[in-house]
Amino acid sequence: MEELSRRQIITFCTLLLVLISLSYSSTLKSPFTFDDRMVIKTEIAQSGEQYFDPFPPRYRHLFYLSLAGNYAQGQLNPFGYHLVNIFLHFFTTLVLFFISYITILRGTDWGRQAAGQVAITTTLFFALSPVHSETVTYISGRTSGLSGFFYFFSLLLFILASFRERVTKSRLLFYLLSVILFMAAVLSKETSLTLPFINLLYDFCFMNGDRWSSRKIRFQYFYLPLLVCTGLTVLPMMSMIIDWWQKIDFSYALQQARIVGHGIVLLLFPIGLTFDYDFPDAFFPHPALRAWPVLLILGCIIGIFKYFPKLFKFVLFCLLWFLITIAPTNSFLPRLDLLSERNLYIPSFGIFLLLASLAYALFFSPGSTLRKAGIFGLMTILAFHTALLFDRNTTHRSNIALWEDTVKKAPGKTRAWQNLSHHYLMESNYEKAFESLQGLMKSNPTPIYLSQAQSKLGIIYSRQGHFLKAITAYEEAIRLDPSFPIHHLNVAGVYAKMANFLKAKEAYENAEQLFKSNPDGRNIPANLYLNKAKILFRLGLYEQAITTMHQYMKKNPDSKSGHAMLGNIYRAMGKTAEATFEFSEAKKATK
Repeated sequence: MEELSRRQIITFCTLLLVLISLSYSSTLKSPFTFDDRMVIKTEIAQSGEQYFDPFPPRYRHLFYLSLAGNYAQGQLNPFGYHLVNIFLHFFTTLVLFFISYITILRGTDWGRQAAGQVAITTTLFFALSPVHSETVTYISGRTSGLSGFFYFFSLLLFILASFRERVTKSRLLFYLLSVILFMAAVLSKETSLTLPFINLLYDFCFMNGDRWSSRKIRFQYFYLPLLVCTGLTVLPMMSMIIDWWQKIDFSYALQQARIVGHGIVLLLFPIGLTFDYDFPDAFFPHPALRAWPVLLILGCIIGIFKYFPKLFKFVLFCLLWFLITIAPTNSFLPRLDLLSERNLYIPSFGIFLLLASLAYALFFSPGSTLRKAGIFGLMTILAFHTALLFDRNTTHRSNIALWEDTVKKAPGKTRAWQNLSHHYLMESNYEKAFESLQGLMKSNPTPIYLSQAQSKLGIIYSRQGHFLKAITAYEEAIRLDPSFPIHHLNVAGVYAKMANFLKAKEAYENAEQLFKSNPDGRNIPANLYLNKAKILFRLGLYEQAITTMHQYMKKNPDSKSGHAMLGNIYRAMGKTAEATFEFSEAKKATK
């Protein structure tokens, strides 16, 4: 650390801040995408205060706490959420610079010049990688950004604490902070449980010689406390870990080898990035050939050990870093999403460090005659990555732009067509919504997705006044997925518009029963009761209408339309006093 001047540190920090700010400034006004709004409106708006209480720690506690903090300041304004994500990326990148610098300076014999150049190159690759756009721009991608910050910071403190010249008091403080930050990383995203393995890997590969404290000291003051804290962190997650263990599938791991290889390709050549990847069967080789990526990596490691023994530990560290950190999401555990760019955030460090070191060895090492070519090549690559990053960020300018880009690159991804049609419907662009639904139906959808498509067709027909077509579409949706209450709710609304009140009543009752039988039955839409009461009123079932309205008023006690509806029912029943009271309450109501 002492070899870096304060001026150099400040200059580089400023450069990083400017580059990252310029690269991501266009995303500050980007809307909530995918499940952002759902997470914030359901988890945070309704029960976010629970995350301000540190005990008991909950699933991804610090991630949700950060969202709750944003919500307390700006409610549903995305600006603050994006700003936090951008600064997290900046500070993570800064920490990564120091890790890279110290690793080369103290873990190798390459010298100070190599340390500086490799660290700068690694950091710029990481800061400007288009693959990291999803982590920074997608608000829910903060799980990776926040855990990444704590993950790298914990590792940095572990490294700093292990300097031989470190006095005992500061060594113990740094080790303690490292363990605390490890726990913070796990409470941000459980995949951070790989950090102890990374500590051991770093220890084995770099912490040798007289620059580092003895392994006995590290074992006594770091590894033992880390083991205890890991156990305490894992205990509340035991049910989830047991569930993971039961899902382990070794044949799936061989399939994932191809996905992992594709992730490396995306980091090196970030072209064709998309929010939701689709990997058809043709993407995967024959089962007999699926092990080739693993064999290739093993072959590289053996070859380097044989022909370049001095580089063995360094290359081993970079490759195993990537494989260890990506293992929780891309190895033995089957997942719905085979690849998500945000899951490459921490693993990418190993690839970028190896790439930067290779560039130094080829172009900038003492005696190299290719320095100018190396500078030009690196500048070209960084400029190319920056341009791709700007382009990638523009896809987040709207939900429609994001999902249009996705279906263009992954036309077989049913979920992408589903989301695109949803956002076209939100903007009342029925022609485009209809086209998207046709794309969905061609993407080999499951019955669930087909039912959603039919339901959306029903919405389009209903809004266009084609009620018979709407009912046909809704009934097909119900046939495909009879347990989904929204289908029944939607068809009830169409029957009501057609004045078929008996059918509407039956559909509302079906929807209500399905909502109550679901785990989230407490979230029955309040308007279901209001609309059902209107139908009961039309049928002359006044007592049932009153009972239904009381259920609605429990959810909306200050509803103007609710009090007015009660007034109409009481008036029809001849209860003048009750009707007068409800009409007067309607005048006072604010909603």
